[in-house]
Formats: sequence, structure tokens, C-alpha cells
Amino acid sequence: MPIVSDKKKLTKEEKEKFDELRNKTRALIVELGEIELTQIQLNQRHKVAKDYFDQMVSDEEEYSNQLTEKYGKINIDPETGEFTQIE
Repeated sequence: MPIVSDKKKLTKEEKEKFDELRNKTRALIVELGEIELTQIQLNQRHKVAKDYFDQMVSDEEEYSNQLTEKYGKINIDPETGEFTQIE
């Protein structure tokens, strides 16, 4: 265990610089924490969007198969809904 001698004090300027560095360190820690939380939220949003995309692709494939069963291979005009047979 270290032996403590008489206490001495930093100068006013040294203490101000010391406090400034401590405050910057605390601010950086808060900033990094906020970035980490944002990253977690983005990852969650990404997963939800990917799951939605996967479901949408599955729904489109299922619908396409239903139309193919009913009409055969067709091209659909997305604006009018009219379709033509593909040979």
C-alpha cells in the first residue's frame, strides 16, 4: 500500500485543464453510448424490414403462382391490369 505524504494541490490552471479533460471524457462516453443505442435500434429496424421484405417476396411468389395456375404464363400491364399470354 502506498504511503501518502502531505497533500498538495494543483494550480488553478492545472485543475481547470484536468476538469476540462474529465468533462470531455464523460461527454465522449455519453456520445459513444448514444451511438451504440442508435446502432441497436438500426439493427432492429433492419431486421424488421428484412423480415417484411422476405414476407413480401413470399406473398408475391404465391400470388404469381395463383395467377399462373388460373391464366397460364402472362405479362401484366401494372397500370391497367390488362395481360397478354406468353407463348
